[in-house]
Formats: sequence, structure tokens, C-alpha cells
Amino acid sequence: MGENKTIQSDDFQGSKFPDLAVLYPEELESMFEVAEMQSFEANQPVIVEGQQGSYLYLVKSGLLRVVKQHDGSTYEVATVGPGDIFGEASILFQSKVGAEVRTIDACTLYAIPGQTVSAILQANDRFMRATTQLAEKRSAASALAVNPVFSTLSLAVREVALYNAKFVNLNKNEILLREGDVEDNHMFIILSGELQVTVTHPNRKGIQIELAVLSSGDEAGEITVVTNMPHMATVRAQGKVRVLAIRNSSIVAWAERYTDFAYALYGLVYRKLTQTHGVLKTMLSESEAKVLTLNTMPSLEEFKAQHKL
Repeated sequence: MGENKTIQSDDFQGSKFPDLAVLYPEELESMFEVAEMQSFEANQPVIVEGQQGSYLYLVKSGLLRVVKQHDGSTYEVATVGPGDIFGEASILFQSKVGAEVRTIDACTLYAIPGQTVSAILQANDRFMRATTQLAEKRSAASALAVNPVFSTLSLAVREVALYNAKFVNLNKNEILLREGDVEDNHMFIILSGELQVTVTHPNRKGIQIELAVLSSGDEAGEITVVTNMPHMATVRAQGKVRVLAIRNSSIVAWAERYTDFAYALYGLVYRKLTQTHGVLKTMLSESEAKVLTLNTMPSLEEFKAQHKL
């Protein structure tokens, strides 16, 4: 590798940064030639949410915390340490930074200009795929961190949830959940795109009632977890959609172990059923609307007993 007065070439190897392992030697060389070594004291921001990202950062030493602002609150999304990289999403998608990265203790980083990284991404399909997967995984971590239910879990538990979850892609008009089905055993977090939620009119066959349109950050499938009943509505993609699928068995296990999570889940389902009841009672009788919505909900005492709260 080329001469660099501030960075030792032995430190700048793909083996020390797993996310760069797919790069060819000449691509690592091009990064090494333009890399800047930057040092930060504890509790200093490296990148700030909302700014335009211009560097890919490689962590040589130290720990950093990733935090995101949402509805006036601050949420911890992840931690990064030696061997990790960050800042990839802004370069990959030419977008503003989605979360702040702040040092926990003194850190030494390598900063690679975005222009160099972009050129390598365009030339190396494997690096493009690996970096896209990393960015999407981190986007999902942010979605869990700010979600009103999953934000009650610790960072460690959310990381386990993300590790065991799966990503699902839908095309326009594909069905995620079908009214009356009992087969699907996942709760979903919408990462991108929109889905229409409809229910069949009980007195007019063939007529669908739109209940809601779900978008990034919303949930689907959680009502069945609480009610233990078939899906009450059909959820259909309005265009290209990407969701995170989490097994219901995991949701139930966390509800039994973490009280805050259980109450947040129950409250979310109650609010959604109340909203749906409000929509349906404009078209149906009060009793018909209740049968389809609030009457499916277990009482809080029943829910507490079921999950040993």
C-alpha cells in the first residue's frame, strides 16, 4: 500500500474491518491513500442527525453510541466499536444522516471521503450488497428503537430480536395478512412503503372498508398476538414494501418476561381496536362494530393472568 504519514498500512486491512473483507487489494489501497485519522474525546459527536454525511468511518479504537431523536425523545439505537464502520447509509443513498453517532470514550477513527467510497460501491457488486444489507439492518434497528412497543426493551434484547427477525419484500397488491387467516405467526414492522388495511363489510358481501394506511414505523399483525384470534383485516401492499417479521412466539416470551413491553403491547392493540371501532360504527350498528373490535380484546386482568404479570 501507499505511503501514509499518519496511518500504518498494517492497521488498515480488510481482516481488521469485516465489512471491508469483500474489497480487492487495489480498492483497499485507494481507501488507504485518502484516509484521515481522527481522534475524539469522550462524549463528542462524530456525525449529527440531519446533516449531510460525507465520510465513511472505520473505528480503530473506542466505543460510540448511536442515538436517534423521535417525537421529542432520544432513543439509543446501537453501539459501535473497534472493527465496525458507520456513515455508510448517507453515502449509499445520498441522504442526510438518520441518527447521531457520539463517542462513549476516547476514540480513534479512520475517515474515508464519500466520493472514494461511492466509486468503489459502483465498481464492486459484493461491496454494494454487503453495505446495503448493513444499512438496511441499521434502519431496522432504528425502527425498533423508536417503536412505542419495542423501545421498552433494552438495546441488548432488541439486538437479539433483530438478529432472529427476517426481512420480507412485497410488490404492489401482494397480501401481507389476510382477513380470517390463522396461519401466519409473525408481527411486522413496516420499514418502507405503504400498506392498506381493509375489512369485509359484514352485511354487504364484496364491499371492503378501509381502516387505515400503514407506513414506515407502523406495525401489523400485533392484534392477533393479544386477542389470539384470526386476523381481523387484510393488509395489502400499495406499492413496493419492505417489512421486518418477528415471530409471535418471541413477542409472547418478551411479554411474559418484560412488564413494560407487555403493557405497551396491550395499550397499542387497545388503541388500534378503539380507532377501528370508531371507523366501523359510522357504517354499522354499535353492537356490530364492537363484536368485530373491542369485544375481541381480553380484559386487562385476563391479559395479566395469561402472561403472569
